[in-house]
This record gives sequence, C-alpha cells and structure tokens, in this order.
Amino acid sequence: MPAPSEDDFPGADPVAEPVSGAGRVLVVDDDPHNRRLLHLMLARAGYEVVEAAGGQEAIEACRGSPPDLVLMDVMMPGVDGYQATRTIKAEMGDHFVPVIFLTALDDEDSLLRGIESGGDDFLSKPLNLAILKAKIHAMERLRDLQAGLRRRNEALARAQARQAWEEETAESLFSRAIIRRNVGLDRIRVGHLSAATFSGDVVLADFTPEGGLRVLLGDFTGHGLAAAIGAYPVSETFHTLTAEGAGDCELLHELNHVLHDFLPPTMFMAAVLLTFEPDGRALHIWNGGMPDVWICEPEAPARRIGSWAMPLGVLARLDVGRGPRREEIAAATGVFLASDGVTEAVGREGRAFGEERLASLCGSGLTPEALFTEIWQALEAHGGEGPPADDMTLVGIPCTPGTILEGAAASEELTPGTLRWSIEAADAQLGVTDLAEEARRQLRRWFPELGEHVQSLHTVISELCNNAFEHGVLGLESEMKSTTEGFERYYRARAQGLRDVRGRIAISLAYRPLGGRHCMRVRVRDSGPGFDHAAVREMIEGQSDQRLWGRGLTLVHRLCRQVRHLGSGNVVEADYCW
Repeated sequence: MPAPSEDDFPGADPVAEPVSGAGRVLVVDDDPHNRRLLHLMLARAGYEVVEAAGGQEAIEACRGSPPDLVLMDVMMPGVDGYQATRTIKAEMGDHFVPVIFLTALDDEDSLLRGIESGGDDFLSKPLNLAILKAKIHAMERLRDLQAGLRRRNEALARAQARQAWEEETAESLFSRAIIRRNVGLDRIRVGHLSAATFSGDVVLADFTPEGGLRVLLGDFTGHGLAAAIGAYPVSETFHTLTAEGAGDCELLHELNHVLHDFLPPTMFMAAVLLTFEPDGRALHIWNGGMPDVWICEPEAPARRIGSWAMPLGVLARLDVGRGPRREEIAAATGVFLASDGVTEAVGREGRAFGEERLASLCGSGLTPEALFTEIWQALEAHGGEGPPADDMTLVGIPCTPGTILEGAAASEELTPGTLRWSIEAADAQLGVTDLAEEARRQLRRWFPELGEHVQSLHTVISELCNNAFEHGVLGLESEMKSTTEGFERYYRARAQGLRDVRGRIAISLAYRPLGGRHCMRVRVRDSGPGFDHAAVREMIEGQSDQRLWGRGLTLVHRLCRQVRHLGSGNVVEADYCW
C-alpha cells in the first residue's frame, strides 16, 4: 500500500498553519491505516507519536509514560474507547491528559457516553485535517491551563501549609503569654471549641488581694486572628489591675478605655466579669452583651442574670449607672457562663442549641461538676462534623471555698462586712465632678457615726485626689510654689488647665476588718506619667537633702498605717485603720 499523504484527509490545506508540535501524542485505533495517516500528519507537525492498536494497549502506554494528548477511536474489539478513557482518566488523577474521540457515531447516546467516560472532545470520521489541527490547538491550550492551574494549586497548598504552621506556632506563643498569668483557672471547668486557629473568646482568672476569685469571659467580634488580637492587652490590664487591688468598676472602665483606643471602630468585646467576695458568700456580676449567666443552686430555681450593659470598647466611656450587681450564693452553688457560640451553635438539623435548651439543663438540679459535663456532652451531640461556625466557650465555677477563695477557706474573723466602692471621671468631667466629695458621701453612707476619724479620712482622700489632679493630670510642679510669684503662676496654670482637661482619675474605697480593727484602703489612680516616688519617700523620711514642697503627702503618710505607690507612681494606695 502506498504511503499516506495529506491528500488522504478531506479538507486538508497545504498552506494551513501547522500544529504547534509541542508534546507527545498517543494515537489509539485498531485500523493500522488510520494510525499511519495520523502518525504521518502529526510527525510532520513536529509531534512525537506513539501508537496503540487497542484500548488495553493504550492504558499500558499511558502507565509507562503519560502522553500530552490522546486521539482515541471508539469502536475497538476488547477494551473499547470508552472503557480505556475511563481507566486512563482515573489512573492519571490530577494530571490532565486530554482525550479526543475519533468516531463515526454521531447519535446523542454515543456522545453522552463519551462525556461520561471522561472524553474532552469529539472528531467525526472521516477526519478533516483542518478541524483536527484546531481541536489539537484547543486541547493544548486547555492542557497548558490545567498544568498552570495545577502548579498554582500546589504552590497554594504549600503556602497554606506554611501559613497553618505559622498560625499554630503564633497561637501557641499567644496562648502561653495569656495563660501564664491565669491564676486559679485550674480550679474551674472550661470547655472550648475554636472556629479557627486563633480564638476570639478569652477566659481570664486571678485572685484579688483580699483572696476572692475573679473571672472574665470575653467574646470579641468575629473569630480568627482579627478577633483574638485584643486578647493580650485585655489580659495584661486584667491581671495588672487585679494585682493592684482595683475594684470591678475601675477594672471595667480601664478595659473599656484600652479596647476603645486599641481596636478599630467595628470591633468590641462582649464580656462577663465575676468577682467573689472574700467570705465566699456573694459575688459581683457584670454582663455586657453576653448570654445569660446562670446561678444554679441544688435546692432552688436557677437564677438567670441577663445582660444590662454595653460591650467593652463600643463607647468612649461606660455608663456609670450600669455597674456590677451583687448576688448571694450558697456553698453548693454552680455559676455557668457561655459565649454566644454556645447558644447559637447550629446542629445537624439546622437548628440552634438555643438559650432555652441551656435553661432546661441548668434547671435540672445536678451538682456543678455533673451539670457542666451534661451541658458539654449535649453540645457535642448537637453539633455536626468539623469546626463550629463561631468560637464556643463554656465556663463552670463550683462555688466551694477550695475554688473561689485563694486560701481555700473563708476567714470569719477578717472578712465579714467587706465593702467596695469606686468611681472614675475623665476629661471635661474632671472639671465638674468632685471625686473627693463623692468618696466622702460614700463613707458617710457606710459609717454615719464615724466620729473623730471622719476628718482624718477626708484629709487623706482630698490630698490624694488633689495630687492626682494637679500633678498627675495637669502635670504641675510643686516647686513652683516655693515663692510668692511661683505660687501665683501655679494657680494660674491650674485654672488654665481646668478649661481643657485631658486625662482620667479613678478612686476606690475598700473596707474590711483586720486584726480586730477597721481598715479602709483608699486607692487613687491617674492617667499621668507618674513620678520618682522612691525619692519622695526619702524626702518624707528625712533621708534626702532635698525638701518636699507642701505638706500633703507628708500628712497622708503620718495619718495612714501604710502608703504604697505602684506602677510609675500614678497609682497610690493608703491604708487608714481605726
């Protein structure tokens, strides 16, 4: 038989643009004449051509060295083109090998079978050379697109793996930085599921100087790294102020100030703050935008404490009238906190877990330990596969002395009647709010017959508030008052500063009996840079050649059992006992 030529292909164009000739083509046909015709045309176009006389031979050829393109006859004895294509596509996996069917069949069933078996295109016999060239060009473009997509996917997978590793490493360090300062967290039950590597829920625990447990559950807007970024400053503020003896109100105002200045306007932190009194008989609760807090007693209906305040970071200043509330508790009581990821968790049937489901469980009368286990198991049974849509955190606190008291036992002699009060003023409010007078009024409400100690306590409070305002907020120097002219300049500067005050002052009172005596701790904190309080103490104690202008601090030190300056000197605590 004479050698085939392009004349054997209908529609052949001697001047048509040749096929690119880039790659290896597998020609599959049981007719040797057809194979030779295709081989000749493709070889002249620069392709490397491999032939297979049947479907099984084509499968073996692809296993040895996958081609760039397969021209597949449909009707062949043994393994036909459909079966061969299905096997080739399955074995090639993600490696794209385009298959063009060469068939004389043009009915819909044959075309459908070709598509179902994995074919990428069809060419009807008798072959048209120009159409064949066009289809090969199209398959080359598709092959190159698939190869490029595969390379990009592989690069993306590598980048995602590295990002996941970096996130896990960062989250581990991030969590350790927060958890390392959590004291008492091992005494309570915490269940947590994250929607992403980083969690927007934060649980903090510490003991106040009086020995009561303080717990904060916070839920930042959203989840992931963007949500978790505010957890560190919240943790540092929480532990620092708790160690310094700050009351609940002062702590909440400072947390709100930190988050309002730190976070973008679209982010905030809903939170619940609990502080147990050091006699273990009551706790103070503040709920800003969180689901209900449940106080579950063994032989009484569960108490439901809803939210009454704005989340932290929304407003520039918290509403003073929406402070913490006091709740009495029994020894076998359990307190349960949850983020909204718990109540809004969507289960397999598309329904939320819901607050009423949580209410039903909390009213079951179980012990705190058993109730926590029951709620968490119900959540796990309710949820579907994979991570939740939002971070989920459940906190259970058994109100036993070993859990909520640092010394693991209440002291009847030292702690009955413990009282706390605090107030804060900022910016323009400092010019119109007499913080010292507010504190004096509170003292008169607590102790209407304080007797001779009234004036001494009033002096301590007034001196500390004046120092915080004049030296801390306004930044005035006491040395200015050493001369008559300086004294006049001092009060002119004070009057000028009152016209545009920028800063904050917080004052708190904490009372408790101590060693058979009454003890009142007056604590004042200002937003100023502080001062060298060690040098001032040396002046007061006569250990320095320099003199202390004014008698305020000297008088406070003489009246009080102990005076401490904390931080940079912008926090002062004075203990007055009688």
